[in-house]
Amino acid sequence: MKPRSVPLLMAAALVVGACTAMPSSPSVMVLPGSSKTLDQFLGDDHNCRQFALGQVGGVSSHQASNTAAMGSSAVGASNSSDSGDSAQHQYDAAYIQCMYASGHRVPVYGQMLAAPPATPPANYKPYSPPPAPQGYAP
Repeated sequence: MKPRSVPLLMAAALVVGACTAMPSSPSVMVLPGSSKTLDQFLGDDHNCRQFALGQVGGVSSHQASNTAAMGSSAVGASNSSDSGDSAQHQYDAAYIQCMYASGHRVPVYGQMLAAPPATPPANYKPYSPPPAPQGYAP
């Protein structure tokens, strides 16, 4: 490899990596679980945001403080093969899983309207008990 191509290759990698934005927050709404207080919800929300950020290749504040304490200038690497939308989707999925595991209410995707009641087949006859025998009085 020629010595001049190395800086060009590094510059190209930097430009491609700069195009990928790390999600900063979930794009879904999660509600506190029925047995959770608001303080518990806020604590779980913070922990799950850190968890989700770690799942998409970001660095949590705890990891950043450990890295800074070690004197390293490299904080983390982003996965440049993922687009911003894909990273947001992965972030949201990890966040929802974490919040659900913590006992909170998460969105459920699917059809929200009730289906019309099914009609019985043409040969359907509802069950009715047999008539009481003649001459039998309870």
